[in-house]
Amino acid sequence: MSDIKSYIGFPTSDNLKSHINNFLEAAEAGDRKTGERFVALIDVLTQEVIDALLLQTIEIAQLNSVSIKIINVCASTANKVSGALTSKIYRKAPIKELQGVANVWEAFLKNTEKDNSGDWYILTQIDENFAAEIDAILAEKGDSPEYDPKDREYAISIYDRLMDLIIQQFFLEASNQVKMGAITNKMLNVGVDSVKGAIHAVLHKVVKRLEPLPLGRYVEHTTQFYIKLDH
Repeated sequence: MSDIKSYIGFPTSDNLKSHINNFLEAAEAGDRKTGERFVALIDVLTQEVIDALLLQTIEIAQLNSVSIKIINVCASTANKVSGALTSKIYRKAPIKELQGVANVWEAFLKNTEKDNSGDWYILTQIDENFAAEIDAILAEKGDSPEYDPKDREYAISIYDRLMDLIIQQFFLEASNQVKMGAITNKMLNVGVDSVKGAIHAVLHKVVKRLEPLPLGRYVEHTTQFYIKLDH
């Protein structure tokens, strides 16, 4: 009997996979440049996540100029916050702490096939209750190119949770391995809240107001971040 688990995550580009491998190898070797390698990894991840979650929405939904401006401002905010915080927290972190970060990231990296012949993703498992809620949205949309949910507020709340989970896992989970002073920790919390607020604004000011056809395209786009594996 297969044990199918549900995950949220991203397919890794060749560039991101290369940076992940460079960081993991540096951490294993105790290389003094391990911190720099992780900062470079997060920089690439940030660009790809912003592109996937925010910028591609512009093309998918064929937005008006006001919505495009909202998304671009949010993308800029997320990029600046991530870059500043990552460098401050990790660049000069002790190698032992960075090796703890490497353990977190090694657990994220998964292949879609048991023999590693499939696609590489960074994934975090979600509980089956949340998976069932995502499944319900996809079932409600079905094969139709359009999506006009009976409860639009509820549907958007699921995407709120999904985005928060992505930020929490791929950008915050590693920070638990690093000792931070009170000021840096406060900066991290404020920064994360500002990024969450920016993405929340896109969901509620742009995505929630989409017509059924572009909303259907948006939902279809997000299915690439929801993966089920039996290993």
